[in-house]
Amino acid sequence: MSVATLRKRFMPRFQGLSKYPRAAAWLMLGWYFAQIIGAIFLGNFLLERPAGALNVAAMVLTAIFIGTRLRGLNNIVHECTHYSFSDHREDNVRIGSLCASVLTGCFHQYRDEHMSHHAYLGDYERDLDLQGIRKFRLHEPLTARTILRHVLTPLLGLHLRTYAGVNLSARDGRIYQWLKVALLVSILVFTVIKPLSALFFVILPLFYIFPTLNYWTDCLDHAGVVGAEDELDASRNILAPKPLRYILFPRNDCFHLVHHLFPKVPARHLETAHRELCADPEYRSRPLAVRARASRNETLVAGAS
Repeated sequence: MSVATLRKRFMPRFQGLSKYPRAAAWLMLGWYFAQIIGAIFLGNFLLERPAGALNVAAMVLTAIFIGTRLRGLNNIVHECTHYSFSDHREDNVRIGSLCASVLTGCFHQYRDEHMSHHAYLGDYERDLDLQGIRKFRLHEPLTARTILRHVLTPLLGLHLRTYAGVNLSARDGRIYQWLKVALLVSILVFTVIKPLSALFFVILPLFYIFPTLNYWTDCLDHAGVVGAEDELDASRNILAPKPLRYILFPRNDCFHLVHHLFPKVPARHLETAHRELCADPEYRSRPLAVRARASRNETLVAGAS
């Protein structure tokens, strides 16, 4: 079955999947902000306690958690580029621009690059998402050596010039430009008042942990399959347990293959879409779609949970 046939068969089932109502969309955004702010306060509290192995471990986990919540905001930006987050169309632009500003980025630039990613997946000349990270060679086959390189690249900080930065353009509007300036000034003031708290729970998560998660997620999504001719082989799902998904794959971004096949499906329904797609033998047979192994020519599916 071709991808076109697969889409034709399943698109009618997925068209009715709902986006967040307007109030729920803003509440969800508020929930992510609340998690970030609450974790910063927790980190500051932990810093003021006597040093100890458990306390240090808790601070490290808190910093990582903040990075994952920033990743969640980034995923909301992604959903807003597809107008699939809020059922109020204009709010997708407002929420996307707000989240992008908090991440010191630009919503409209992200949207342009990401739309080219869907239109020209794997084409380095026209896929602007992958073009920008071409030097990391995600197209190379996955071997022990390339996997080790992808693991070490962020640990050595080699990704930061590409994945971290501040975009102070006014392309999203002057209000969002000034919001970014205000955010950076606030970080500076916080650094003067609480230097360690600012370093460990604001600067490190925003400018290192969050970019690192983005790099590793790009690898999980496309490393080793960039340029594949069949769309079913050009990206992958990562079917991690639900608790791990909540932390490391907020907003269901582990179902990346499903997203590429049906980019208009709201993120909160990607798992539902995956379950339905597993009824199709062609989809179910692809290792990048489901966790599978060959055993006497049988495919054992472990994704429809």
